[in-house]
Amino acid sequence: MGISEFKSKIRRQESPFYASLYRFAKRLRGVEAPYIRGWHDFLYHENSFRVNAWRTFWRLVYHQPLFRSRCRTCGRGLYIYHSGQGLPCIEGNIEISIGSNVKLYDRITIAGMTVGESPRLLIGDNTDISQPITIIAGREVAIGSDCLIGCTLISDNPGHHVDFRDRSRRLDPDSIGRVKIGDHVWAALQSIIVGNVTVGFGAVIGARAVVTKDVPPLCIVAGNPARIVKKLPFPEDMIEKLGQEAYDRYQAAVVGK
Repeated sequence: MGISEFKSKIRRQESPFYASLYRFAKRLRGVEAPYIRGWHDFLYHENSFRVNAWRTFWRLVYHQPLFRSRCRTCGRGLYIYHSGQGLPCIEGNIEISIGSNVKLYDRITIAGMTVGESPRLLIGDNTDISQPITIIAGREVAIGSDCLIGCTLISDNPGHHVDFRDRSRRLDPDSIGRVKIGDHVWAALQSIIVGNVTVGFGAVIGARAVVTKDVPPLCIVAGNPARIVKKLPFPEDMIEKLGQEAYDRYQAAVVGK
């Protein structure tokens, strides 16, 4: 009798003997060493310190320099959160330019589509990009400064063809647009931005919202497809800073659309 058959008989409890082995295995699975106050507290903090110190070492001397080698420009203060992978996945030919004090996780994917010519990813200063996220650029994806990005996908193209007969064909370059995300934008958890889209200054994209059209400045959008659910106050001093056109777009925005 092989090991697999023996284990199967135990799981099925085919006889009193195998049933007793099954009960013994269940009790054995729950056995653990007793908690010793002070000693295990020390071991917990020692483990945390050791893991964080090891990850910090590799982040500083290996992973961040490797990531910088793939960037055209990368400002000071880059911080890559180490959650196990160490280094973001960069696929295809893509030009990456990153500002100062940018924070991002290692479990993200940045991809340049071969259908476009020299696709670009631009990230402004003080922007924080969470995980998991895939950024796909066929032409350009630009993320502003002081943003909080929790999307799962940002793509400047609509993806595969709707018609099943054309689905396996490469995208038409004319279908690729640009994603432009303004400063101080908060894109909440699992949101998606797809297509030729501009997200205005200070906008908020709700959790799991799917953005397929422009979002006016200082508006909150939610849902699939994303619709405006609220307009935030537009300070008068921001009109001069952002320009009359941005203010007009804000004024024209209608809640529910």
